[in-house]
Amino acid sequence: MPVSNLIQIDILFRILDAIEDGVIFIDRDGRILYMNKAAELYRGIKNEERLGTSVLQCHPGAVHEKVREVLENFKNGVCERRHKIIYANGKYYENLYNVVRSENGEYLGIVLETRDITDKFLLERKLKQLNEELERKVQERTEEIKKAYEQLHKAQEFLIQAEKMTSIGRFVSGLAHEIYNPLDGIQNCIRAVLSDLDDKQQVREYLNLALEGLFKIELLVRRLLDYARPHMFEKEEVNVNDIIDEALSITQFRIKDMNIEVIKNLSDEDLIVVGDGHYLEQVFTNIILNAIDAMEEGGKLEITSAGSEEWIEVSIKDNGCGIPEEIMSKIFEPFFTTKRSGTGLGLYLSYNVVASLGGRIEVKSKVGEGSEFKVILPRKIGIESMYYSKKEVNDYEGYNN
Repeated sequence: MPVSNLIQIDILFRILDAIEDGVIFIDRDGRILYMNKAAELYRGIKNEERLGTSVLQCHPGAVHEKVREVLENFKNGVCERRHKIIYANGKYYENLYNVVRSENGEYLGIVLETRDITDKFLLERKLKQLNEELERKVQERTEEIKKAYEQLHKAQEFLIQAEKMTSIGRFVSGLAHEIYNPLDGIQNCIRAVLSDLDDKQQVREYLNLALEGLFKIELLVRRLLDYARPHMFEKEEVNVNDIIDEALSITQFRIKDMNIEVIKNLSDEDLIVVGDGHYLEQVFTNIILNAIDAMEEGGKLEITSAGSEEWIEVSIKDNGCGIPEEIMSKIFEPFFTTKRSGTGLGLYLSYNVVASLGGRIEVKSKVGEGSEFKVILPRKIGIESMYYSKKEVNDYEGYNN
């Protein structure tokens, strides 16, 4: 190490005394050979009392063996540095131990640097406490939000079910007609059988016709019950064309009753989306029923489906009365309706279902000419990154509003 001739030894000592950190040098034999002013202050000892004495005298007898072990570890090269935080006289201190060696690597002793870190330590401890308190509050709020989400989801399921029941009421008259016709035929068949029980051939023919009528009624009732039953949301791969056919099937009674011509232009390819088929059926059913209501004197209902690389588009177009421009911005609001017996929830819930799948509903309408609703859904591409897994859906018990 180069020796400076520009500074005197007493100035060097004054420099060390000006340092706020305590500095103590302990030689290879464990004796204290140097101590600056800060070290005297921190440890409450004086140079004249400690210089040349063993460092063991600064520690209680119970830890002398431990101190000797540490000194030997430094001396034998087991460790070169040591860090320790201690509490003494109402303050926290950080002790840094570093080995001092000669130019040829000979062990000379250790230098102990002591720093008062009371403010820093207390601040860090306070920050830790605040952080723990924050984490606790975040956890509490998270639980509250989760419960609120679950309640919201249950409320939405209830609203969807209620709207479903309302939809059934809208086509029940047509349904009654569809059930009445087979029942009338069954009664006629039974009367014919009873009129001539000896004609085995006639009995067989009329009973087969009666069975066919009962089978038609059974299919209608099963379809209606399946549509009306409560349903838990669950995403799966579904073909949009199949869902459109289901929606038309459940609304066919109302379509016939209102003398409406249905024009289907469905894509020849499978249009696969990941979503809940039951809820999507409710979306198309709501829009179709609205279109039927808009054509009080009968008309044409045109349904078209098409797909691009990333999106699937379903257009439901009617030539009914149209939607006035001044209420167009309100039709997706909850409880907004222009119908005397409407709930105002159909389009609102439909919008939420479609939005939860990453899609949207677009509307074009002109009073006196009709309306067109376009349901646009993301096609099944890169599904792992676009949607929740089935497990995640089950964990949250629902979908994102």
